[in-house]
Amino acid sequence: MEDRLKKFVQLVDAGSFTRAAHTLHISQPALSVAVGKLERELGAALLVHGVRPMTLTPAGKLAYASGRELSVHTSNLSRQLAELATRETTVSVGMIDSVAGTFLGSSKGITALERNAAVSLVVDNSRNLVNAIERGDLDIAFVTSQSQYADIVEVIASEAEPLVTVCHKRQQVAVNRAVQTGCLPSFISYDEASTSHKLIVSALWRRGVTAKTAFYSTSPEVMLRLVLLKKGVSVLPYSQVRDRLMAGDVALVGKPPLLVSRRINVIKRRDMLVPTSLMRTAHHVTHVLRDVHTHVDAYVAASQ
Repeated sequence: MEDRLKKFVQLVDAGSFTRAAHTLHISQPALSVAVGKLERELGAALLVHGVRPMTLTPAGKLAYASGRELSVHTSNLSRQLAELATRETTVSVGMIDSVAGTFLGSSKGITALERNAAVSLVVDNSRNLVNAIERGDLDIAFVTSQSQYADIVEVIASEAEPLVTVCHKRQQVAVNRAVQTGCLPSFISYDEASTSHKLIVSALWRRGVTAKTAFYSTSPEVMLRLVLLKKGVSVLPYSQVRDRLMAGDVALVGKPPLLVSRRINVIKRRDMLVPTSLMRTAHHVTHVLRDVHTHVDAYVAASQ
């Protein structure tokens, strides 16, 4: 039954028999047979048949939750046995773009993580990473803080990340003049539904500035590229734009500069064991973020 329960969990996560069968490397009829046999063993229908999108019955929801829990326990057992035998384990880490850049820029953190484990690094937006943690697909994730997580999610570390408002160097005078009137023109923003967008707009409003959005993007790299093309103004992680600021390609906006503090949380599933190497990595990255804050404070002071 355990194998069929795993297949059922994969089916629900995939959302269709076709995608699940492809992921499992089996035929679609074989997957249908496995799910049918599981329903007979449990004595209950797990899916509302003939309905799209795929819909779980109450029994199906229970079976899915049990299957997910079994997967987590199996993963914990495998990791404990691997550590007991001093074998290399594989750890899955999720990060938003800016934290990934900070992490990859620190050889000390990477070395500490690689020493005892093979690393699977996933870079995505916070919404998708939180969902992956809830499913048990990631060991830990570095995400933008949100007001509430599901009960199964636990915050194990937290640190603020400095964001700076920047424009192309040649547009600085005109943009600063607009800011003095309470307007941030041609604003290049994070995705409108994101936590970062709401945080930034709120922080600007508290400074008496209203952003007139021209572009939305889920990619900070795309946002920076648009700034370099003189398409507008953006609020971006200092670690991402630091080199461009030093080179004089972009400039800080506002007098004093418009700065935003974005809290980064390190999260995991409460019931999932996290290797010591990952805990060290989590705290190492938070220390690096603290150092970035010191650096941006010094840069802002020198630019006044």
